[in-house]
Amino acid sequence: MSESTEINIKKLIVHILDNSLDIPVLSEDEHPKDDDITDFVQKHIIRLFNDGALKPAFFNNDNRIKSICESLRQSYDGFIDYTKDMSSLLFQILKTQPDIPSGDMMFSIFDYEKARYLGIFKLNYKASYIHFVNQFEDKTVNSIIKQKTSLPNEKQKIDECILINLDTLNIQLMEKKYEIDGEKRFYLSELFLHCESKKSEKEKIKILKKTTQDFIKTYYEDDFEKMGTMKKAVSESLKADEVVDVERVADNLFKTNPELKNEYVKSVEEKGLEEKAFQVSEKNEKRNFRKQKLVTDTGIEINLPVELFNDSEKVEFINNPDGTISIMLKNIGSVKDK
Repeated sequence: MSESTEINIKKLIVHILDNSLDIPVLSEDEHPKDDDITDFVQKHIIRLFNDGALKPAFFNNDNRIKSICESLRQSYDGFIDYTKDMSSLLFQILKTQPDIPSGDMMFSIFDYEKARYLGIFKLNYKASYIHFVNQFEDKTVNSIIKQKTSLPNEKQKIDECILINLDTLNIQLMEKKYEIDGEKRFYLSELFLHCESKKSEKEKIKILKKTTQDFIKTYYEDDFEKMGTMKKAVSESLKADEVVDVERVADNLFKTNPELKNEYVKSVEEKGLEEKAFQVSEKNEKRNFRKQKLVTDTGIEINLPVELFNDSEKVEFINNPDGTISIMLKNIGSVKDK
């Protein structure tokens, strides 16, 4: 999804879930139309879709949230009452689990790429500072006070959200673990949605990179060229098949050692990446796989495009007799200060 993708906000309402209160503060009507607020919501939705941290999920049984979504799929008439119902359910969870932070619940129905979504955004409170004007008899005194219930601004990330496709009832979820009855758990998926979730794109990338780093450290003494080879293999796999093929990456890393290749693939799976191939957005490919950053013990940093690895016409790594390494950059047309 690009930054220019249009998000059509059809409905919007906000409820207050402050666990210092005895009851939630529920809005009786939708949020007033406001171009600035619409722009604020749209920017957050675009950022969430582009983030790569959303986990795919699905309802594993019939429950109140699924029933509400099925009703909204037919008609938006009960939108206000449905959001009040969902907020009350969440508030009951918050009141019994003090580790879960208070926040405002923002509900929206919006269109994106010919699909209808119910967006549930938990805007956890953040501390900020604002000015305050006091009048003392004939004097005006300006002071700074701490505002404890500030919401994330348009450039900050929303920590927790639920995006439900009303046409398919498929879920995309961003959540955090909090201590619940003595153990860290995902309360949104387990206690509120009652759904099963899978790994997010970011989690899959993290598993692949961490497994590769561990193997390179154990079997190749932190060989930086091997890490570059992995990133190049991922980039080539994406260009060829539009997915990261774990088998293809393993083939490139361990061409002469089939036993180590099989051990690597098994380790990736055991660490939670059960899919043999998975998609990666262009943004996360660029961030994780297009360049290999090299840092020498003398403080020199080189950001090397992965396609130049193994290209002896562009770069050469030379192992010197004294154990040091020389890096030779070749055929450079110009150098710029950046």
